[in-house]
Amino acid sequence: MSSLELLKKVCEAHGQRKVAKSMNRSVTAINQTLHGKYPKPEAILEMVELIYGVEFKCPFLGAIHPNTCERYRGWAKIGKVHTDRLYRTVKDKCATCTIGEKR
Repeated sequence: MSSLELLKKVCEAHGQRKVAKSMNRSVTAINQTLHGKYPKPEAILEMVELIYGVEFKCPFLGAIHPNTCERYRGWAKIGKVHTDRLYRTVKDKCATCTIGEKR
């Protein structure tokens, strides 16, 4: 998967605003990169690889970042209700999943 495809996937899952904030970039820069209008997107695409490039194979969501797995499992174990779209679909499964456990 290319960096641009990864950026599109992450933005679909979390929204451009959250992605921009996580990368310390403006929403405009992310949007222009997605649409091929950002003058020099290399730095943004490199940052996408560093932050979101490592994928973990979740049995329910497929490829996700290990931090996402850990966060979801933590929320599920304490019963925290969160508005994250992906989390809402797997919260019951994350509480019992052992795939992403730290050893």
